[in-house]
Amino acid sequence: MTDSLLSVLRERPRLAELAAFPFNFDLARADHGEEVVLVSGASLEPIAGDDTGGTYFLCDGTAVLYASSEGEAGLLGESVTDALEILIGLPGWWDVLHPDADAREAVQLPYAPELDTMRAELRAGLGLPERSPEELLARLHGTLLRTEPGYVLLNAEEGLAYELLDDLPRPTLREQVLAAGLPDVPELGELPDEGDEFGWVAVAARAGLTAEARIRLIRLLDDTGPDAVRLRRIVEGLEAVGDPGHAARAQRLFLSLQDTALARGAASRILARLERLAGDHAAARRALDRAVTALDAPPLPPSVPPVPGQEELDLGLPEPVGDTSAQGWRRRGTGRMVAEEFLRLALAEAEAGRARQAREALDEARALLDGMTGPNGDLGDLSRRAAWAVQALNRTTV
Repeated sequence: MTDSLLSVLRERPRLAELAAFPFNFDLARADHGEEVVLVSGASLEPIAGDDTGGTYFLCDGTAVLYASSEGEAGLLGESVTDALEILIGLPGWWDVLHPDADAREAVQLPYAPELDTMRAELRAGLGLPERSPEELLARLHGTLLRTEPGYVLLNAEEGLAYELLDDLPRPTLREQVLAAGLPDVPELGELPDEGDEFGWVAVAARAGLTAEARIRLIRLLDDTGPDAVRLRRIVEGLEAVGDPGHAARAQRLFLSLQDTALARGAASRILARLERLAGDHAAARRALDRAVTALDAPPLPPSVPPVPGQEELDLGLPEPVGDTSAQGWRRRGTGRMVAEEFLRLALAEAEAGRARQAREALDEARALLDGMTGPNGDLGDLSRRAAWAVQALNRTTV
């Protein structure tokens, strides 16, 4: 769907020229420079840009989102018409993105002495009414405050969220939950302390504010360093709100912090599950292969570098023992869990119609199951289901 005013600009060069200068909505600059997506999964079309490297996007065929070249983004209008009214009426809108802004500061531009004449011509050509600066500023601020949760912009490759474009105050997630006025809040469980971010994320999700909880978790992830405990909670939270893709991003960071073979293997297996749930079966297989490699690695004794200029002393102490955490993993519960994930991947690959990958995953699972001792419990049923799915797919591809 194309907004009617956007069509007018594309068909009338003089109006497009005015929109580009001095109002900085240039149809010829509709190239953002990096691939981006909306967190909601809605369609995103670059339609114009400005002289700072920023880009205007049409979201789901209606709303207009602006993304700067500095990694900030915000919703400007519910339509191209709304956005153009603001850009034309407040061409200096960048200077009024704070709560104490004076709309009059954004009406004129020092480098465009004929701006009022050009504004009148563009408004007339597009059929836009004249509105007061105060009304336009109120609309701009109100629209910006609706950027979250549905219009958050993500870097498509890394999944990092763009920062908010403005400095307007917003309620915390806790305040949003309490403001919802839910009559059955006690049924959500004991309310967390005010500063317990993860607790309020969980409450928000149970209260139906799933999108808000998800955005908060993504922003927490973007701001988290090498903190394994915090990353584990983020992984759990993102999976709980139905976002295995970002949960996998957090799990990859968590995996990088593990320092034993067993911990690396377990973290890789969990990563494989999240990648599978996110639909990236190739990444899931790589994670499973990484789990097996980590668990199979021979235990290496810790190296103690000699002190220069000192002879080694034989104190009769036992030799240091290296990492043996994963020894015998194929016969333990770890082997069973890795085999289960291979079986689930085989089923997923079969459902996707990828016969070779499904057979390979099934073969890996069977090799692990054959080396186990004792009953495999419900893995027997899962193994049969995977085998039937692979066989059925083989028959259809012969």
